[in-house]
Amino acid sequence: MRPLIRKAITATAATALTLGGVTALASPASAAGTGSCTKNVPDYNGWAYTTVNLRKGPGISHTSLGLLQPRTKITVHCYAKSSTWAHIKVRSGANSGKSGWISAYYIDIPMNLN
Repeated sequence: MRPLIRKAITATAATALTLGGVTALASPASAAGTGSCTKNVPDYNGWAYTTVNLRKGPGISHTSLGLLQPRTKITVHCYAKSSTWAHIKVRSGANSGKSGWISAYYIDIPMNLN
């Protein structure tokens, strides 16, 4: 491990212990929830066409992270469960910046009619 990275990890752990907490270090992919992806796609933009739950994982049994309102802008990263669930990043609205899963049924994508 490179010394600079080791120092950053040590500093993070020390801060958590000083504050009385515990820290867990995870890879960016697992932290973002993309570990359940079964079909990767080039990122594309769209929006939620109705009110829909943003979930922690692909399926209704996973915890809701909040509601996306109609016309909330999103970026789709990948799919899971036979392409019925999409891992997304929210680009507008109250949950802007959050990543999670929504049912692919509720995604509208723009069509280019050139």
